[in-house]
Amino acid sequence: MKSKILLLLAVFMATNAFALKITNYTTQSFGALHNVTVAFDDLGKSAKVRCVIRMNGDPVGMTEETIKGVGTLNIFIAGGTPDATNPECIEIE
Repeated sequence: MKSKILLLLAVFMATNAFALKITNYTTQSFGALHNVTVAFDDLGKSAKVRCVIRMNGDPVGMTEETIKGVGTLNIFIAGGTPDATNPECIEIE
């Protein structure tokens, strides 16, 4: 019984791990404007998404928005970002 519960938990986590992915990421204006396009595997799904921009491992910008299927979140960072950045996005329940 315990192994069945663990198996169900693993399957649930695996299906949710790939439910949202970043499909495009661009920056403009010396890193002041960040555009993160995300998509759900199920294009009919609507949910609130949070994207965080990190620079040198630290968060420097964030936004939350409800999207359906595919959407682009825009993040403004005053002063721009002189170093390389990377986005991380999650679905918020």
